[in-house]
Amino acid sequence: MPGINPSIICHELNVDPSFKPVKQKRRKLGVERAKIVNDEVDKLLKIGSIREVQYPEWVANTVVVKKKNGKDRVCIDFTDLNKACPKDSFPLPHIDRLVESTAGNELLTFMDAFSGSNQIMMNPEDQEKTSFITDRGIYCYKVMPFGLKNAGATYQRLVNKMFHNHLGKTMEVYIDDMLVKSLKKEDHVKHLEECFGILNKYQMKLNPAKCTFGVPSGEFLGYIVTERGIEANSNQINAFLNMPSPRNFKEVQRLTGRIAALNRFISRSTDKSLPFYQILKGNKGFLWDEKCEEAFGQLKAYLTTPPILSKPEVDEKLYLYVSVSNHAVSGVLVREDRGEQKPIYYVSKSMTDPETRYTMMEKLALAVVTSARKLRPYFQSHPVQVLTNQPLRTILHSPSQSGRLAKWAVELSEYDIEFKSRISMKAQVLADFLTELPIPGTIERPENQTWKLHVDGSSTKQGSVVGIKLESPTSEILEQSFRLLFDASNNEAEYEALIAGLRLAQGVGAKEILAYCDSQLVVNQFNGDYEAKDSRMEAYLEVAKDLSKNFSKFELIRILRGENTTADALAALASTSDPGLKRVIPVECISERSIQDNKETLVITRSRAAARDRGEPDIEPPSNKRRKSRGSNTSNKGPVALVEDVIPETILETEPLIEEDVLEPNEHPEPEPRVFHKVDQIPAKDWGADWREPVKHYIMTGELLKNKWQARKMKVVSAKFCLSKDTLYRRGVSDPYLLCIFGPEVEIVMSEVHEGLCGSHSSGRAMAFKVKRMGYFWPTMITDCVKFAQRCKRCQLHAPLIHQPSELFSSISAPYPFMRWSMDIIGPLHKSTRGVQYLLVLTDYFSKWIEAEAYVGIKDSAVKTFIWKNIICRHGVPYEIVTDNGPQFISHEFDAFCADWGIKVSYSTPRYPQGNGQAEAANKTILSNLKKRLNHLKGGWYEELQPVLWAYRTTPRRPTGETPFSLVYGMEAVVPAELNVPGLRRTEAPLNEEENSAMLNDSLDTINERRDQALIRIQNYQQAAARYYNSKVKSRPFFVGDYVLRRVFDNKKEEGAGKLGINWEGPYIITEVVRNGVYRLKDLEDNPVKRPWNVINLKKFYV
Repeated sequence: MPGINPSIICHELNVDPSFKPVKQKRRKLGVERAKIVNDEVDKLLKIGSIREVQYPEWVANTVVVKKKNGKDRVCIDFTDLNKACPKDSFPLPHIDRLVESTAGNELLTFMDAFSGSNQIMMNPEDQEKTSFITDRGIYCYKVMPFGLKNAGATYQRLVNKMFHNHLGKTMEVYIDDMLVKSLKKEDHVKHLEECFGILNKYQMKLNPAKCTFGVPSGEFLGYIVTERGIEANSNQINAFLNMPSPRNFKEVQRLTGRIAALNRFISRSTDKSLPFYQILKGNKGFLWDEKCEEAFGQLKAYLTTPPILSKPEVDEKLYLYVSVSNHAVSGVLVREDRGEQKPIYYVSKSMTDPETRYTMMEKLALAVVTSARKLRPYFQSHPVQVLTNQPLRTILHSPSQSGRLAKWAVELSEYDIEFKSRISMKAQVLADFLTELPIPGTIERPENQTWKLHVDGSSTKQGSVVGIKLESPTSEILEQSFRLLFDASNNEAEYEALIAGLRLAQGVGAKEILAYCDSQLVVNQFNGDYEAKDSRMEAYLEVAKDLSKNFSKFELIRILRGENTTADALAALASTSDPGLKRVIPVECISERSIQDNKETLVITRSRAAARDRGEPDIEPPSNKRRKSRGSNTSNKGPVALVEDVIPETILETEPLIEEDVLEPNEHPEPEPRVFHKVDQIPAKDWGADWREPVKHYIMTGELLKNKWQARKMKVVSAKFCLSKDTLYRRGVSDPYLLCIFGPEVEIVMSEVHEGLCGSHSSGRAMAFKVKRMGYFWPTMITDCVKFAQRCKRCQLHAPLIHQPSELFSSISAPYPFMRWSMDIIGPLHKSTRGVQYLLVLTDYFSKWIEAEAYVGIKDSAVKTFIWKNIICRHGVPYEIVTDNGPQFISHEFDAFCADWGIKVSYSTPRYPQGNGQAEAANKTILSNLKKRLNHLKGGWYEELQPVLWAYRTTPRRPTGETPFSLVYGMEAVVPAELNVPGLRRTEAPLNEEENSAMLNDSLDTINERRDQALIRIQNYQQAAARYYNSKVKSRPFFVGDYVLRRVFDNKKEEGAGKLGINWEGPYIITEVVRNGVYRLKDLEDNPVKRPWNVINLKKFYV
C-alpha cells in the first residue's frame, strides 16, 4: 500500500539507552485466534507492511481484540518498548476547542484515514525494534504499527503539516479524524476539493466506510455537533439511562465514569452525584440506600432532555452564574442570543474538607476562581460578567480579607471580569443557579454547638489590657484586644475580660459557652467557692452572672496560664495565631467600668462608629487624669469580622484622649521630642495628578474607562489594592498592607528614611526596600529613591573614590629617535654622600634612552642647563618635551628658553601621573635598579646612578625588542662580560680591520630598517595595552555647564578630620572641554580653576 513519502515524515523510536531490550516469551493462542493472526500476517506481507527478521533484540507478542463492529483486530503488545520510549512533547489539540469550533456550520463532512498509522513509514534503523512473534516466525513492521506510544503525536505532526493553511478555517483534524466544515453550504464543495487535493498530493488514503459527506450534523470526538450547537452523544446517554442500579463498588465506579464523560452537560453535577462519591469515600462497606436511588433517578430524568450547549462569537460578552452548596461549588457560562440565555459550559467541583469551612463569601469567590481556571480559554478571549447579588467585588478589594482572597483577587485580575447584580434568568436550563448560596434552613449544623471562650486581663504600670479569643464550633476564630481607659487592678481587669468576652459571644449569637480563665479568684467567686467581700468584686460578679443567664449552657473553668497563651498574648497586643494567615486584630478601648453603668454593652464598635458618623453625641469617658504612656493614644480602627456582623452595640472610645502630663514624685521629664516635617512645610512642587484617585474611584464605583486596554490594565492593577475608610492600601507579597502615599508625603518619608534620625544614607534601591518594609508604597518608589539618594550632598561628598578608567587609552609615540622626550623629577631621595637628593630624568619616546643627573635642589635654571648640556648638545634639538605641572617646568624662564629653541612643551593634567606615563615608567625602573644595588648604606645611590643608566641602555626593552644603545648607535655596546669571556668581536674583529669596518658599515646601513621594525613593535605593544585597558573603561563624559565634584587631595583636606573627612569637594562647573577626558572648571562664584583636570579626579554632582 503506498503511503506517505519518508522524506516528509517517518516514525522514529527514541529508546532510552538505559533500558535493556526485552524479549517477551511466546504466548499460546487458541486455534481460532492463531488463524486470525496468521491471516493478518499474510495480508501484511502481501501489501509490504511487514518483513521477516532474524535475531531481533526486542520481541513482543500478538493480541487479538474485538472492534466496535464485531470484527477482530490483531494488535502487538508493545508494553515493554513503550516504557523505554520517553513521551513525545508534541501538543495534541484540545478536544473541547475543536468541538466548539465545529459547531454552528451548515454542512459538515466527516472523514477517517484508512489504517491511518500504517500510511507512515518506520525509520529503517528502528524497524527491528517493532518485532513480534507468531507461529510462523518473527516479523517486524516497515510502517508505523498501531499501539506505539508516540504514534498519535507523529500522526498529528503530519496532519498539521499537511493542512496548516486550513486548520481552524475550513478543517479540523484530531490525529486520523478529519472534518471539513462550511458556514455556508454553497462553499462546501470548494472546501472538499481543496482537502482532496492535499490528500492526493501526500498520497493519503481514506476509509470510505467511515466517511460521511455533506451532512448538517454528526459525531465528532464523542460529541454531536450541529448548526445549533453541541449536544451530548446519544450513545453515552442511552448507556447511562439503561444502567441498572449498582450492586457493588465496581459498578458505582462505572457509573461515576459515565457521569464524568457528560459533566459538561450536567448542571451542578457534583451536587447531583454527591451520594455516589460518598459511597466510594473511605474504607466502608457498600450501601446503596434510598438517597442514592433518588439521586440516580433524578440524574436519569435530567439526561432525558440534556441541554444544547452554544458556541460564543468572537469578542462576545459572556455571563457567569455561580452557586454554592454545603459540599460543592458550581458555575455555568452563558451567552445571550436574541434575548435568550444559552449555556456554553457547566463546571462543578467538590470542596475539600478545609474548603467546607470557608466563609460563604470565600466559597462564592472559590466558585468564580474554579470557573476561571477550568474555562481559562473563554476568560482569556472574552469579557465576562459575573452575575451575583453578593458584594463579591467589594470583598475582593477589602483590606480585612484573608490571604487566599488576596491571592484570588490577583489571579482574577488577569481576565476582563466585571461584577454585576443578577438579572432575571431567561432559560430553564439555568434553574439550578437560581439559588446562589445555601438556604439557611438547609445548612448542616455541626452536632457540637459549644463555643469556646478564652479570656485574660492584666494590669501594669503602663495600663490595663484585655485579650479575648472566641472559637466557633466550626473552628472560626475571633480575636480582640482592649485597652482600659481607667485605673484597674489585676482582678478587675480579669473580670472586665470575662464580661467583654460574654458580651462578644452574645453578640455573635452563641447559645452554649465553655469559658476558660486563668484567674483563680474570678473562677472560684463565680462558682461560689470564694466569697466576694469587696464591693467592686461583688458588683463585677453580679454583672458576670447576669450575662451568663443569657446562654442555654455556660461553664467557667480555670486553666493554667501556660494553657491560656493566646488570650495572654492578645492582652499584650501580640497574636500567637498562624502568621501565614493575614488578618487584622482590633485593638480598641473600653472607656468605662462595666459596674458603673447599667448600660448594656462595652465591647465592639461598629454601631457606635456608625452613630458617630451620623452625628450622634459620644458617651463621655470619665475625666480622670494620669500620665500618658507611649503608644496609648493610637488604636487600630480596622477590625475584621470573621463571623456575621451581628454584634451588640458597645461603648468604645476610638479617638485619642487629650490628657495632661502629671509627673509623679522622683519622675524625670521626657526629653523634647524630635521635630518632624509637616506636609505643609515641604516646598511647593508640581506633583501632577494623584495616582491614587483612579484606583480608588474604580474600587468604590466599579466604573472603567472606555478604552478597552486601559480598562483591562485598571482591573489588573486594582486587584493589588484595597480601600479602608477612604485610605488606599496595597497588598504586599511578603509584607502587610502598604499605605499608598503621594506628593509631599513621599518627600517626608524619603527624607526621614534617608537622612533622618534612623537614616543610614543608604543607596536608592536599599532605601526603597526600607521604605517598603516600613509600610509605604507609591508606583515610582525605586526611581524616586534612586534620584533622592543621588541628590543627597552628604552622600556625594563622602562617596568612594573612583579608580575605574573613564576614557579610552591614549598613547604617545615618536617616528625617530630624540624627537620627543618625557621629563620628570624623582625625589626627594635619601641624601647621598655628595649631598644630592633629587634626580632630573628625561626619556626618549622612541629609543627609550634615558638621560639623568642628580641635584641638591632643582630649579628652572638647572632644568635649562640640563636640557642644553645633555639633550641639545648631545642629541640635537627635540620637537617636544612632555612634563607635569611642577613649578620648575611652568616658570616663565623655562617657557622662554623652550620658545627660543622652538621646543614644544606639553603638560599633563594635575594629579594625574598617567598623563606622563613614559616618565613614570622610567622612574620606576631607575628606582627599582637603585634599590637592588644598595645595602644598608642608602646614601650611596649617587655612585650607583651611572652603572644603572648603563645597564638600562644596554638591556633590550619590551616595547622595541632592542636595546636603547643599539637603536641610537646602530650596534650593541661592549659590556664587561665580553672582557672576562672574550667573544668574536674582541678576538677576531681587531685582527681583520677591513672586514670589521665593512660589518660596521653594514650595521649603519640597516639601522633605519631596524628602527622601522622597532616602531612597528612599539605600535603593536601600545595596541595590546590599549585593548586590555579599554576593556575596563566606563565612560563618564561631561558637558559644558555640568556640575562636578573634585577629588580631595592632601592640600585640600579638612583640618583634624582624619579618616572622617570628605573625599570630594565642590561643586564646580564645567566651562570647557579641552579634549576627551580633560576639562576646565570654575567655582560657584565664577572664579576659574587655573589648570584643566582629568576626568578620573572628577565626579558628577546631582543638584
